[in-house]
Amino acid sequence: MDDRGCGFFLGTSDSCSCVHDMMSQHPILQPEVDHHAKPFKRLKSNLQPEPGHRAKRIKRQSSLERKWEIANTELHLVAQSLKDIGMRGDVLQARILPLIFSWCPPGAYTGPIPNGSEECKKLIRDNPDLVQALERAINSGNYQEILSLPAPVSEDCDTDSEDQSVGYKLMSTGSAATVAWTAEYQGNYHEVMLKNINSMDRGRVHASSATIIQSSGTGKSRMAHELATLVFTIPFNLRNPEERNGSAYPPEDTMVWKYLCDVSNVESARHGEAGVALFFARVFSQVAKEIPKVFKVSHTESKLSPADFARRWREHLSQETRSLLYEKIVKTCEDDKAPLKANFDVLFRELENRLHQLLKALVIVCAFPNSSDIRVLLYFDEAHELDRVIPNDERKKKLYDVQSMNMLLATFTEMPFDCHPSFPLRPGAFHLEQLGDLTFLARFGRPLFWTLIEASKGTDKSALIQGTVELARMKLISSNDIYGNEFSFLAMLATLDVLITIDYEPRWTLTSDYEMDMVASHMRVAFSIPWHRFYMHSGYPSEPFLAEAASRQMYHYLQFPGHTMANLLQQNLDSGLINLNQKGEVVMRLLLRMAYMNAIIAEQADKKHLARELNFSKGCSVVRFLKALFGDQFHDTILKSKPDDGVTSTYTLQDAFKHAVVRFTHFVKAVDESVVSTKSMVSAFLRGVAFICHNRQKAVDIIIPILLDRRSVLQESSMSALFIQVKRRRQSGSSTEYIIDEEVHGFFPNKVSMGERRATRPYVTLVAELGVDKPPKKTSFVVTGNDNERSSNEHPRYGIRAYTCTDRTWKVVRAAERDMYKRVLSTDDFLADHPRQDEASLAFVHQMLPFWHDKAMWYKHKKRVRFHDRG
Repeated sequence: MDDRGCGFFLGTSDSCSCVHDMMSQHPILQPEVDHHAKPFKRLKSNLQPEPGHRAKRIKRQSSLERKWEIANTELHLVAQSLKDIGMRGDVLQARILPLIFSWCPPGAYTGPIPNGSEECKKLIRDNPDLVQALERAINSGNYQEILSLPAPVSEDCDTDSEDQSVGYKLMSTGSAATVAWTAEYQGNYHEVMLKNINSMDRGRVHASSATIIQSSGTGKSRMAHELATLVFTIPFNLRNPEERNGSAYPPEDTMVWKYLCDVSNVESARHGEAGVALFFARVFSQVAKEIPKVFKVSHTESKLSPADFARRWREHLSQETRSLLYEKIVKTCEDDKAPLKANFDVLFRELENRLHQLLKALVIVCAFPNSSDIRVLLYFDEAHELDRVIPNDERKKKLYDVQSMNMLLATFTEMPFDCHPSFPLRPGAFHLEQLGDLTFLARFGRPLFWTLIEASKGTDKSALIQGTVELARMKLISSNDIYGNEFSFLAMLATLDVLITIDYEPRWTLTSDYEMDMVASHMRVAFSIPWHRFYMHSGYPSEPFLAEAASRQMYHYLQFPGHTMANLLQQNLDSGLINLNQKGEVVMRLLLRMAYMNAIIAEQADKKHLARELNFSKGCSVVRFLKALFGDQFHDTILKSKPDDGVTSTYTLQDAFKHAVVRFTHFVKAVDESVVSTKSMVSAFLRGVAFICHNRQKAVDIIIPILLDRRSVLQESSMSALFIQVKRRRQSGSSTEYIIDEEVHGFFPNKVSMGERRATRPYVTLVAELGVDKPPKKTSFVVTGNDNERSSNEHPRYGIRAYTCTDRTWKVVRAAERDMYKRVLSTDDFLADHPRQDEASLAFVHQMLPFWHDKAMWYKHKKRVRFHDRG
């Protein structure tokens, strides 16, 4: 029979080197030909900073000594895992301290447990004896001494606070990852992937290989694991054992890694190719022998369906069974190396025969449909480990490109997103107080965060939630040193991108490289990779939990002298990385985001929990936000202004928005004009986003949702917005030239249903003329109202116009940054990065007619003669 297309190779990675390097592949085997699949270099293996999954379960014993032995073993494993990834000093001690209190035997400690790493660090700083005891405990593995010390107390710690947790069991993120792996899978992503694989044209040579490319935490490994419930799968995990840390899951297949990935065992490219062929021949042979042991089906019994067959095989292939099977496979390869010296034709004939042997064993017990659907899936996780140069090869080939390839099937990027079991959410079910809760934020976006947090059912989640936030920060900056003072260029670019959304210059050659690195190591999402793989479509979508983590990371970054968000933006603009056509809007988003951050800090400054952690997702009052955005001298002008659209109202802006709240931790791009509605403001407010309007949207560039009353339920009738139009022209427009009217856009519903809180709702408009050097004559830097505009609109509009991009207008701009903003905003043509900026050189470039203009030297216009009436 023709078995072509029955086998399929799938590899996963965060890295995206496939976009540029299509010809470097690792062999995958089919009955008639050898096939290849592309593994990718992955830059994160040592970036899993959280404590590891717990040691193997030990039967509980009643003696206190045995319980302490268990606790010490688990704590020592965690400490060693953290040390292995470079954690040292008070950072390590602050991470271990709450675990000691939590994992000790019940009753051994009944005092308050410090909440969060910052509180732990302060306890350590205030208790020198505790520092020495922790150092001894971490080195010796005995943590009982810690509990014999006097209870550690911080000078400003409220030990009588009722919200201090006492004697609870704390679950690490590593433990949570293990539990989350067994949780019910959400969605049908694995079913869609199998359908897509089966629909691909796999009849061509080298066309049964594909890759999954996506950033960390999106569920690549879990989806492949679920795929094994639908199709017979032989899975391999090639994680480097030396890079093993406690939070990495699922575990690696050490013996397979040593055989396939250790380049010291490979003499040449040909030797490597033969070794891989031998490996797969032994895999097919041993698995074929394993089938009858698992499935004992007589000729009189009905055969299993492919799904039942796959599911039972996956259950059989537990970690222990899997390890023994793979150990036997590798041993047979190492004991009999004669085939490595055989003729290739002989070797591959054996390989083909072994595959036929496996397929026959499967057909005996499984009723495969008479179709071209795949029957065997070989899955390689952590495939970037094959990105190793063969030492003795003259052409410096790598393990995964010991043979050339002609065809690689389209890359998969579709991963689980917004898949929490509570979805879809409904309007009218939430209040403002609920939206800042970190467990609520974690529901959105990739499944990593909510699965970790919700794995701790029955335990206190506070420390686990804090650990998950820190994990998000570490993954975002690709470093476990989130409390340091030096960060890489890409780390802060990624953080800034999450907060304000950056449009990159598509013509710059390094843009695609940076995008790929950010997908590999900084949580950027690969939306789509075209079949040709020359570039990708990527970005930071709406992930409120990651945006909160980015906000906290940025706040920490700004605490050091010379660190500002404006400087970060300038660095990227000067490098040519940011699209110059969008810089006016990017600068405006930066001003808005800085103002929001400052308003949050001011609003939470008087609250007692500030010492623990700021929460940027709780929102702030509209009045506080406007005060943080504009200079102090304009506060009265803005807050005491009245509607300017002809609506009769005695309410000033301050009165109309007395209880109103803004809440935006990040920006998202609107697909079209449909977002300009109060219904869209509800969903946007839920996720804490502000809209970047579509380029076809008239008169509005940015929309920030407003909840009119913080006490009300979140629903359409409670929503309004701040509409912003950004202008970068050097000449200011007239007061009537840029008008934002909600009625033109149909923002508020036409009909008012019974039971709404109020029929009319106020809204705010802002026209920001950032490109001008000064305001029009007899006009202030910030003005309100518009006497020339009258409307029949029933909703009161509070209009603001702001001129220039200096500290005279914006409170978030520093005086020392005036020239920087001016230079950034005045650069408006493609010659801004021309290496010679002298007048003569620029004139010669213009003479080459990159665009049409009337000052060309090749043609001279006739002077216009004006005739005057002398009569």
